[in-house]
Amino acid sequence: AGMVLDGGPHPVRSADLAAYRDISGGLGMWSLLRLESVIDPLLAAGGSADEVLDAVEDAIARAAAAGFVGCKTVLAYRTGLAVDPAASVAQARRSVTDSAALPVRRRAKALRDLVLRRSLAQCADLGLAMQVHTGFGDSEIRLRDADPIGLDDLLRTPEAESAKVVLIHAAYPWHEQVAYLSAVRASVWAEFSLVNLFAPATSADRLLRLIDLAPTGRILIGSDGHGTPETHWFALSVLRDAWTEVAQRLGPLARASWLDDAERAIFADNARSVYQLHLP
Repeated sequence: AGMVLDGGPHPVRSADLAAYRDISGGLGMWSLLRLESVIDPLLAAGGSADEVLDAVEDAIARAAAAGFVGCKTVLAYRTGLAVDPAASVAQARRSVTDSAALPVRRRAKALRDLVLRRSLAQCADLGLAMQVHTGFGDSEIRLRDADPIGLDDLLRTPEAESAKVVLIHAAYPWHEQVAYLSAVRASVWAEFSLVNLFAPATSADRLLRLIDLAPTGRILIGSDGHGTPETHWFALSVLRDAWTEVAQRLGPLARASWLDDAERAIFADNARSVYQLHLP
């Protein structure tokens, strides 16, 4: 029915969305703003913490006005998910100067932590979701920094509790941790994607573990397709097959009507709600 797209360092603009819509046969298309597309170039150019904070705030406001449905952070690829929610502006300023000799992606932890907390508050005010990369990724990630439990202190803050936080990729290999967080934090959703591309043979097992703990109203699915169109087709085919197997395994324990409701929620309705999408 529709696709929510992350353009990485270059947000997907309205003209690009129209092109995607044309080649997909008229699907709904919406964009996300990746925070690091604002933060990293400024740090690389010698920008200050205050300049970064102001630029991110302005970028989120402009994205909302342009019809973007959410923001995304790949902080797990940068300074990690052990976010300090108490990071101050003074600490953010020091973190920029103290880490100037490091590669850009490893610079300014306190600033990045502060940006995320402030961005959650702004997204809450604007009705935008916030996607957070969790779990494994490509070879640039330090997997030890991608455990979603590191976000727990942040998720207890008023800013996070008022936002819609989507922990994407099921945090593999920590899929049970992300299921737990979605079960105990009212502002958190668990999104199942990426592992269906890279570990398809056991996707049903991981999806079942997610459903076993997380409320079905807190689970989203996605392809994480990238590079070639067939990755979307393959990933979603794997998910459909995984759900068929999960439903068979749950059959003796669940009413058919519950399974139907869970399927509609996980495959469509939860995304409609979280991203405020208007779809048939």
